[in-house]
Amino acid sequence: MFRTEERQPRTRLPFWRRLGWRLGASFLLLTALGILVSGLLQYRAQEQWVRQSLGSLLLNIARTGALLVDADLHQKALTKGRTDTQEYTEVWTQLRRIQEANQLADAVYTLSDIHGDQARFGVVSTPGREPRDFVPVGLPYHLAPEIRPILQQVLATGTPAYTGIYQSSSGTWMTAFAPVRDASLKPVAVLDVDFRADVYLAQLQAVKRRLYLHSLVAALLALGAGIVIARQITRPVNQLAAATRHVVEGNFAAPIQVSARDEIGLLGNVFHLMVDRLRVSHRSMVDVLVRALEAREGEPGSLRRLARASTALAEGLELSAGQREGLELGALLHDIGDIRTPEAVLRNPAPLTSADRLVIQAHPTAGVEVLEVVPLLTPALDVVGSHHERFDGSGYPHGLKAEGIPIAARIFAVVDALDAMTHDRPYRAARSLADALAEVKHEAGHQFDPKVVEVALAMSESRWTELLDLPGDKTTTGQPLVG
Repeated sequence: MFRTEERQPRTRLPFWRRLGWRLGASFLLLTALGILVSGLLQYRAQEQWVRQSLGSLLLNIARTGALLVDADLHQKALTKGRTDTQEYTEVWTQLRRIQEANQLADAVYTLSDIHGDQARFGVVSTPGREPRDFVPVGLPYHLAPEIRPILQQVLATGTPAYTGIYQSSSGTWMTAFAPVRDASLKPVAVLDVDFRADVYLAQLQAVKRRLYLHSLVAALLALGAGIVIARQITRPVNQLAAATRHVVEGNFAAPIQVSARDEIGLLGNVFHLMVDRLRVSHRSMVDVLVRALEAREGEPGSLRRLARASTALAEGLELSAGQREGLELGALLHDIGDIRTPEAVLRNPAPLTSADRLVIQAHPTAGVEVLEVVPLLTPALDVVGSHHERFDGSGYPHGLKAEGIPIAARIFAVVDALDAMTHDRPYRAARSLADALAEVKHEAGHQFDPKVVEVALAMSESRWTELLDLPGDKTTTGQPLVG
């Protein structure tokens, strides 16, 4: 309808643009990220420590076990190449003792003839005692890529070493190697101690899952705490924003309450003082305009009478504080567009010509053009631009109809008609209040909103007499005048 509707501020932001949600999300993100990073670092450190501890344990078993293996007997067992010899049995017994003493689930064995990615089994501590239970001497063994450099290092330096966790065709493993030396301290074989790491990795995965679960719980707690903290921060900001919206809408009467004792509270106090001064300046400006308009009309007090009667009628209807403020201001300034209307047309007691009528009908649009450039006066535009619209759509300047006419303008139209009919005009004498109300009732649904008319007719004679400053006894009748 008017450009003021385009200027109304958005009262609710999307949740992703609200400061409270941003603070809460930031608190959640930073907390969860901090917990997750800290947990992952601890997990990595714990994983590395466990792997080093496990590797060191296997290394000690391999180093100690290699000292218990008789290299000469081992060489004889390899030379004979059978599992049923005395030499093989003695070396096998030594390896079984190593396995059982350290409670190893997998066999301990020796490797020989290590070249590239191939080696051969020497003696293997399988649990059976029958020859068919033993692993054949010299059986080829394919080395996993992860263990080849470790084996070469052990053979080259004679120093025990262990691998990281690696995958092979038989599972996931960690292995320690130690050289088996002959009397001349020459490595003749390598003792292999395996540890199946599947259980260890499963436990690490369980630790990781607990870490993620704890991070999720911490994130939810952080979200709750973040929302609470964010609300504490944003509540005074929202209160200040709400007060600002009231001022933008022209409602200076709304209280400015900021429940904070910090810098935002101080800003709220300063804003309150600013609005208070703005309210005084605004009221002074309106008073100047009202006095100028009333002086031009030659009837002091008429505009304030209309404003008082309009706000009284609005009490029986559901209007917001901003709408009541706009109604009062619009009643005071409803005919400000007449400043563009020639005096000869306004004061002419004779019937209006067609040209004069067009000039008169232009004053609502002229009033909007005057006020829309003053932001503090824009709440009056609903009344200024629409108070001559009719409920049946036959009014001017836009031919608005029914609910399309702003409620403030529909209320003022009834009051303005009652005031005009009960006071003298250059072209006719005043009518009685009863006649005026009867005319309003007759025009319900045509010129006026029936709901507004119903509320107007429900008001008592004494009330209307007081509001319209009519002569006579204002306390004679307390009942509704019509209907």
